Amino acid sequence: MAKATASQASFIAGELDPRLAARIDTDSYTKGAETLTNVICLGQGGVKRRPGMKYIDTVTESEVRLVKFEFNITQTYLLVFVDSKMYVYMDGVLQTNINGSGNDYLVTPYNSTEIKEMTWTQSADTLIICHNDYVPRKIVRGATDTTWSISNMTFTYYPTFDFNRNYDAGSFTVSPSDPVVGDTVTITCSGATPVTTQHVGGMFEGNDGIVRITGYTSTTVFTGTLLQEFTNNNAIDGIDASLEEPVWSATHGYPGAVTFHESRLWLSNSTARPQTLWGSVTGDFFNFDRGFGDATDSIDITMDTDQVNAIYHLVSGRHLQIFTSGGEFFIPDRPIKPESVGVLRQTRFGVLKAVPPINVDGATMFIQRNGKQVREYLYTYTENSYVSTEVNLLAPHLINSPVAMASQTGDVDNEGNYLYIVNADGTVAVFITNRAESVTAWTRFITSGEIKDVSVVEDVVYFHVKRTINGSTVYTIEALDNNTYTDSAVHVVNSPASATVTGLDHLNGEECRVRADSSVMDNATPASGSITLARTATNIEVGLNYDLEVKTMPVNITFASGPINATKRRILRVSAQLYEANGIKINGKAVTDKGFGTGVLNVAPTGFTGIKTVPMLGYSKTTQVTVTQSDPTPMTLLGLTLEIQAQGG
Repeated sequence: MAKATASQASFIAGELDPRLAARIDTDSYTKGAETLTNVICLGQGGVKRRPGMKYIDTVTESEVRLVKFEFNITQTYLLVFVDSKMYVYMDGVLQTNINGSGNDYLVTPYNSTEIKEMTWTQSADTLIICHNDYVPRKIVRGATDTTWSISNMTFTYYPTFDFNRNYDAGSFTVSPSDPVVGDTVTITCSGATPVTTQHVGGMFEGNDGIVRITGYTSTTVFTGTLLQEFTNNNAIDGIDASLEEPVWSATHGYPGAVTFHESRLWLSNSTARPQTLWGSVTGDFFNFDRGFGDATDSIDITMDTDQVNAIYHLVSGRHLQIFTSGGEFFIPDRPIKPESVGVLRQTRFGVLKAVPPINVDGATMFIQRNGKQVREYLYTYTENSYVSTEVNLLAPHLINSPVAMASQTGDVDNEGNYLYIVNADGTVAVFITNRAESVTAWTRFITSGEIKDVSVVEDVVYFHVKRTINGSTVYTIEALDNNTYTDSAVHVVNSPASATVTGLDHLNGEECRVRADSSVMDNATPASGSITLARTATNIEVGLNYDLEVKTMPVNITFASGPINATKRRILRVSAQLYEANGIKINGKAVTDKGFGTGVLNVAPTGFTGIKTVPMLGYSKTTQVTVTQSDPTPMTLLGLTLEIQAQGG
């Protein structure tokens, strides 16, 4: 029999597509795993039990949109949009009696379908929300945590566009006959009836003259202020004239995408002008006056491409990035000026409209419009352009019609940058990236229910979760917590120690896991919002169980006699390198992590750090190692060393 020892596996590559089972030639194969469920990959290598989900609140609505709002470095909020309402949470606590109204919410116009179609951006105390069916609105945080307002945005001047309401066959005359800049003029159209009330706020141009339209008299007559004098103000031919109206209206739709970039407010994608991009006057966010050639004037640019590229999302990064239905673009100018602005196409993948792109580790992550590929939009100096690299090529099975995405820039316990992608099936694909150290890895979160939305506020990851509790469907807001080992969990601190736990109404009738002073207790089922333990304790956690699983790729190493991928083989021994771990099993065999003696009695178990070796039995052509944990206890697996024996080697 030939015998060899496999190299240590660090799980840096994360969970891999099962179709890679034959790719033993790749470096990812030896570093990856077939299954990484309910763990997170660490930047230094290895995997760790994922944080549990701390219970925040119960919501009655099935459709929710979670939005972060960061007023300053100490005052951050989770805004929870539901049907026609917005709830405010600060540090996980619902803010009540909003504006002294007696209601715990702010009334909004967006229904349960429209909240999923909103886009937004924030500056200081103002959140700007866009939707194609509504005037852009601003939500402003007032003097206190419970003072919030919502109102239509008021623009000093709108961008304008000539929708040509059938006036080419007519002609225009201006009175008085010799107006000067600043005069009020009356313009009459003959041979056509092009004028509507929607033209107020628009512009009229002809024979070099420009008039800002300020009043509507009839379908043939309007008034305005002269901005630039005419060379001839009589019988202006309709073909040579331009009669513009504000581009945003109930008739033509409103902007659907928004961001701030280079001291301008950028809006795009109205219903009638889906490929047009508007930038405000520099430093004057609500002013889209066209101006007369200054570098700080507003910008109005339409992307004329070989296909319809509706602008779905705008991202402010190294450049202004433009994500459309059919490709990815950017504006190369820095700073952007009206006289030189141009939009360059970079790649042709298209973005999924429902999931806004997000900045992660120096790149912009976006979901391709087919809902399967996660791409990294990154500027490269070698090509002097952006590339859109697929980052889930080795784990495409983890992405299933995403509905939400958020990122977290590490925290005090976990280094690295994490991307959370919520799938339509209620699972979450989790990606760690650290470009400087070439670390990329995927894992998967599941829970006893479905995760429906995600948002990261400061360092806290919030989820909207659908669960079945005691036979009934409930919806909760929950947050990942590094000191929690169950889901929908409640923590209590009793002083003095007590055996009673209250505040469990959301878990009534459902069997729960219990931790008391770091020890795992018997399961308990809350009734009337409480449970009673068999003994008193100070720090108690009660929540829903979740199991974790780490399963290696099939063992395929090369002996001196050649590869063993078609040979029966067995694992003689598995050595697991652990860090502060309890209660794991390797291929179903419990790993002892406790000692003997009087010192271990009546004391909470401590996590084991070191190497544990477990003997294995049995031959197979697809030899694998599976590490599981069913109890709510700590677990960090740094790596596995396998001793392999092959038949006839």
